[in-house]
Amino acid sequence: MSAGSRRNPRRGVVLVAVLWTIAMLSALAMAAAAGFRGFAGVLGVDRDRVQAEALFTAGLEAGADLLAKYRGRPLTPVETRILLSAGAARVRLGDELARIDINKAPVEVFASLLAEIGAPDAGEVAREIVLWRDGVVKTVAQGEAAEPRRQAAGPAPPPQRQQPAKQGFEQVFTNVRQMTQIPAVTPAYARLMAPYATVFGDETVNAATASRQVLRALPEMTEAKIEQLLEARSAAPLEPARLDQILGSAGRYAKVSTRSVARLRITIALADGYAAAAEAVIVILPKDTQPYRVLSFEQLPTPIGTDERRFFE
Repeated sequence: MSAGSRRNPRRGVVLVAVLWTIAMLSALAMAAAAGFRGFAGVLGVDRDRVQAEALFTAGLEAGADLLAKYRGRPLTPVETRILLSAGAARVRLGDELARIDINKAPVEVFASLLAEIGAPDAGEVAREIVLWRDGVVKTVAQGEAAEPRRQAAGPAPPPQRQQPAKQGFEQVFTNVRQMTQIPAVTPAYARLMAPYATVFGDETVNAATASRQVLRALPEMTEAKIEQLLEARSAAPLEPARLDQILGSAGRYAKVSTRSVARLRITIALADGYAAAAEAVIVILPKDTQPYRVLSFEQLPTPIGTDERRFFE
């Protein structure tokens, strides 16, 4: 065999090196592409978050504008829609004063509410709630009976409590879910009470806006009284004398209120299909430096329902 016909062994080494280099460059290109895709995904999520926050803010502004227009009048359920380049928002308003305030409700209201949701131990649980909250259990009637005697006797020492009073924020519920801190209140009870309850209301429910569901949960409230009340308030603004005539003793738990406190349900949908919902409570205060104030805002963890999605289609 001649020397010219022999193959140079170094040529094979060079070929292998070239192939390995190509493979490494391909791997680097694939890694870079995956990284860029991930980065683009992060940017997309961040863009959705910013646009969603903008739509939620627009929803709050629209809700406050609606609430201002209803100022001094009963806030019946109402909704509006906002269309922006980034997406759309649907805002539904309801009167927060049409709910039972768990920071102020007397024991008989809790008992009636718990009975309405089907709690077999309604009376016992109601006493535990009020005892935990106030340290003493007293009905509205007992408070009314004690008031003339208190005025006649003059200033009195603080009443003896059945258990040590809780201090600071521990005495006040800041949301309905906190009732589960009370051993007698199960998560199921708190969940069922939530549609009836608030922490931003008055000592009584707003009779001008309360739903049939909430009215039915009040003590001494019969179906006949509810029907009369709903009919009267649909015909003309409710007057205190007319309300007392309709409700009788049940009027202890339902009065007409003109304060402007609203619960907002804000549903948003972006152009890329992202959708979310939030609930907020806002208030308009007289002679305030701000047009409105946000008492609470919570973005809901669950996706919006099919009926709400259809609203944007």
